[in-house]
Amino acid sequence: MNAPATAPQVKVDFSSDPTPPHKGSNTFRVKLTGQDGAPVTGVQVVVTNFMAAMPAMGMAAMKGEATLSEKGNGLYEGSGKLESGGTWQMTITATKGGQVIASKRFSMNATEGCNHESLGS
Repeated sequence: MNAPATAPQVKVDFSSDPTPPHKGSNTFRVKLTGQDGAPVTGVQVVVTNFMAAMPAMGMAAMKGEATLSEKGNGLYEGSGKLESGGTWQMTITATKGGQVIASKRFSMNATEGCNHESLGS
């Protein structure tokens, strides 16, 4: 069935801190804007990351999920943990009133990185 012509189109922009993300804790940010460029607010945003198993390397599949908090002006932010460096399949899902209003899938490369905060100074 065709969606009604009035169905809103929502643009989803993703960024992370650090860029590129690394193994360990990262900050994920999602900016939601409508067709008219206006910020989309009052939405629940979840970022899911998945890496398939690599039996030859003795690695099981890995999956994580981060629920982002609304920061205002269509910006959502939260902490996400990546268990390994490498290529992750990312899915962003934005829901409002129990209905999915936007979804975006993409691949993202994470570095092995080093969390200097845990090493002390």
